[in-house]
Amino acid sequence: MPAYLVRSIDTHQIVGFFFADHPRGLALLVQDWTDGDLCEYVQLPGGGIVWAGSAVPVPMDPGIEDDADWNMPELPFTSATLSETWLNVLYGYTTKLRWTRFKAGKRPESTSPEPPEPVSSGQVIPLRRPQS
Repeated sequence: MPAYLVRSIDTHQIVGFFFADHPRGLALLVQDWTDGDLCEYVQLPGGGIVWAGSAVPVPMDPGIEDDADWNMPELPFTSATLSETWLNVLYGYTTKLRWTRFKAGKRPESTSPEPPEPVSSGQVIPLRRPQS
């Protein structure tokens, strides 16, 4: 499954890293966070998020939710970094990147469509009994 980096078109601020089967699926994922029409994406080369130092065991143990002092543990991203291939994309060292804008989504019409014409009353057609 391809990985993508999504950024805003105007400011080039990162929206996020996403995995999606196809750019249409990527557009749906991005739409959960921001207006996809304002974004562009690039497919990333092989790489990922890595923990060079200490990390937490997986699955993380959140403890018992019923405890009064229970808090969901923070994700351990402060000790994470990106692989060299992804860092090259972020720092602009990869020169053959092609950023692609999302296709404009269909906007809902501002006026409601005209109501359909009333349907005339139905006609009952008697069925013939088969002759025996």
